[in-house]
Amino acid sequence: MGRSTSLPSAEDLRELAQPVIIVNKKLNRTYKVYAGGGKIIHEESGTDAAGHVVFSESHEIAYTVGAGDVGKSYLVSKGDSLFVSPISYYTRIHSWDLSPGYREGAFRGFTRRVVDLCADCHTGWPVVVPGSHDRFQQPPFRSLAIGCERCHGPGATHVAQRAGGGSTDPFIVNPRKLAPDLRDNVCAQCHLAEDARVLQPGKTYLDFRPGTPLSEVVAIFSVPQAIKGNHFVALDQFEEMKLSRCWMASKGRLGCISCHDPQVQLHGDDAVDFFRSRCLTCHTSGSCTASLAKRRATAPPDNCILCHMPQQPSENIGHSSLTDHRILRTQSEIPPPLQNGTSAPLDLIYDTKPSDASEAQNLRNLALAYAQVGGRYPELGEKGLAILEQAATAFPADAEVLAAFGNALLVARPGAQQRAAQVLQKAIDAGSKSPEVHTRLARLRLQQGQVTAAMDLYKESIQMDPYFMPAYVDLAQVYSTLKDRQNALEMLDRVLKVDPGNDGARQERLKVAASPAEIR
Repeated sequence: MGRSTSLPSAEDLRELAQPVIIVNKKLNRTYKVYAGGGKIIHEESGTDAAGHVVFSESHEIAYTVGAGDVGKSYLVSKGDSLFVSPISYYTRIHSWDLSPGYREGAFRGFTRRVVDLCADCHTGWPVVVPGSHDRFQQPPFRSLAIGCERCHGPGATHVAQRAGGGSTDPFIVNPRKLAPDLRDNVCAQCHLAEDARVLQPGKTYLDFRPGTPLSEVVAIFSVPQAIKGNHFVALDQFEEMKLSRCWMASKGRLGCISCHDPQVQLHGDDAVDFFRSRCLTCHTSGSCTASLAKRRATAPPDNCILCHMPQQPSENIGHSSLTDHRILRTQSEIPPPLQNGTSAPLDLIYDTKPSDASEAQNLRNLALAYAQVGGRYPELGEKGLAILEQAATAFPADAEVLAAFGNALLVARPGAQQRAAQVLQKAIDAGSKSPEVHTRLARLRLQQGQVTAAMDLYKESIQMDPYFMPAYVDLAQVYSTLKDRQNALEMLDRVLKVDPGNDGARQERLKVAASPAEIR
């Protein structure tokens, strides 16, 4: 954690004495990593069918993310926003490849935004613009790497208390001395991503203090394992552990730090010996039913982890693997929660539920959680829509709830465009500053023939977020329909200035440029 984020170093520059070139034929993209003028540069370019360069976009690397055990990703700065470079370094292959998110095709170019949750868990102290989740003050971080306070509490109050001669210190905590739930919350603040996270009203991720319930800051939900099946993705280990017989038999005593020492990072045989010693705090060597020959055949011998917590390929981080934290007795064992198949209730599981939250607050959290998972799990769509409707009735002036309900209507009820437009308009009237909401409503206004209203909404979207490209492209198409070629080309040029690799905008520009002159 002390190496979670850093500035590009002299060592990084030395390693780039020779430029790195990566060619992705599927995407028709070429990526380069090189050093120049004491800076690290990442570049993306594309060619046409004849092999001529169509565009080239390069950025100086502002920050390096990752300690390097699995790999490193890189951030570039554009205005008050940060973006993940499309290429990362992977330690397992000792080479470069597409970054998470880009590999799956969800992003392309330098377009993956860094949001508050990413920054909070990968850096020491991000400084987000108030009211935003993806814009940062300058400089964006008060401290780069994760420090002592993340797990032990605020140092300034500790110093002030000691300077005052106090004999007790309620501010600095030792997680091992906390009750199991509070102990686990210290790790869960970053290592329990789960399927949906909903910040409590008025809270930010930095409001969490070790020793207090994480649920006071964020409500976390998971999709039932019977729906998800056996998938291995980063930050699912917490949920996997709770599926294990070890965790259930311990009645909650087993936690992350029962086996992990956050201040020690072990590798190779040292790691195997250490984790075996952790297993033997509850089990005995004689309880292993494997033959002595099989146990001795592991490298090193008697490697408990190799048999009971094997490595599984990560589905969302390339060239990496994750330890199976279900702690299976045999690798073919089916954990108890999966034995009933899809007969389990199709409900979200409330992982961090505030003990003193009102019924209305729990409804709001649940509704926003369903909104987050509905697109990935259609089985939950209908129930989510019903709960969102209840929440929209209970919170008629809540912009976030209204926006989520309006979007869910568009997805689940193709014939409900008029009602969706009404709900999205209420979200904007309630103060929504989301460019996505404004753009969705603009598209509905176009369908209703309200061109001027749609154009105003697109312009508001662009003003709110100069890097939200769909609003530019949509507005360019409106101008093109109105035969206003000049403004259409201006919009598309603005897209290509910010996002040169946007093939859709480039093709649209060629089409507009070849269209008849504008009508005045």
